[in-house]
Amino acid sequence: MSTYASREDAAPAPSASQRELALVVHDVSWRIARFGPAAVGIAPLPATELAVLRAVMDTPDRSVSEVASSMTMQSSNVSAAVRALAARGLVDRAPDPGDRRVTLLRPTPKALEERAAIENAVAGTIFAALAEMPDDDVATLVSAVPALRRLAAEVTTHLGRRTPAG
Repeated sequence: MSTYASREDAAPAPSASQRELALVVHDVSWRIARFGPAAVGIAPLPATELAVLRAVMDTPDRSVSEVASSMTMQSSNVSAAVRALAARGLVDRAPDPGDRRVTLLRPTPKALEERAAIENAVAGTIFAALAEMPDDDVATLVSAVPALRRLAAEVTTHLGRRTPAG
């Protein structure tokens, strides 16, 4: 474990380079999410809808409350995003066979097709950007993939400990 304790109240202040890393990762992520869909002619989704769609795609057949809980969002906000996604033809709602009062969320074939197109466009954009970079920088970025995957998992774990506002 790094010098950052797992207890949030005991964590030291981040260094300038760690702060810069956080901001760069956020900036790259935002640019990919914002411009990836446009690269293949798909209208960008608002951030909340995109996050809910990703959650549904990553783990289908969950209820709105389960998705909300996993994202530390209010159920009403997830419901609003689901309505918008359903209107766009990206999410289907189906009754839970075990409890007909519960509705389960699933990505539509359109959502899965668009996801593949977006991922291919994002990968192509990143491949093109990497081709313009020095080989040493590309090697450094590629070698960072395992650490970035762990970072993504830790961010998810950390956010899961937060309580939704409101």
